[in-house]
Amino acid sequence: MSAFSRLTTLLLPLLIASCVNLGTPAERQKKARRLSLDLQQLSPTVNAREADQLALTAIETSAELARDFKPLRFPWMNNGLVNTGLRKRGLCYQWRDDLFPFLHRLNLKSMDLHLTSARRTQLLEHNGIVVTAKGQRFEEGIILDPWRHCGVLAWAKVAKDRYPWKPLPRELTPMVLRPLLMPEPYLSR
Repeated sequence: MSAFSRLTTLLLPLLIASCVNLGTPAERQKKARRLSLDLQQLSPTVNAREADQLALTAIETSAELARDFKPLRFPWMNNGLVNTGLRKRGLCYQWRDDLFPFLHRLNLKSMDLHLTSARRTQLLEHNGIVVTAKGQRFEEGIILDPWRHCGVLAWAKVAKDRYPWKPLPRELTPMVLRPLLMPEPYLSR
């Protein structure tokens, strides 16, 4: 048996076993309820209905992106597939950029959305979305991370998460999101 055949024989079970389980709709509903409660804990000014909408949208959209991206269980495997051209999408910034418009369309009044990155421009750069109560400091927010568990949305308090999150500078807003976040130049077209 050739070395390639042996490697394939060893890796195939790992790849098959590493498919992502997005959970049932009922499980995702329970998870959305937990996220909503966490969002409401940001401040007494957070509207419960908005928190419910944001949580359900974030959970379900992340799951839908997973169906589109078809990730393997380990995010680094997906990065390898995308970086070698075997998959078109699935890097952390793509998850963020694809989730953000759905959250932005909710037109939230009691919460703010922030693009964020950790270790920007470094090898292990990571990207996500931070939610804060309206006017609240970035560091007091909650990070939403659809990439970390390959479409099973992860969230945590920014200050307690393992990544050193920083707001993404306005001038580094991805081109695909600029019409949402900086609409003035795009309205005259």
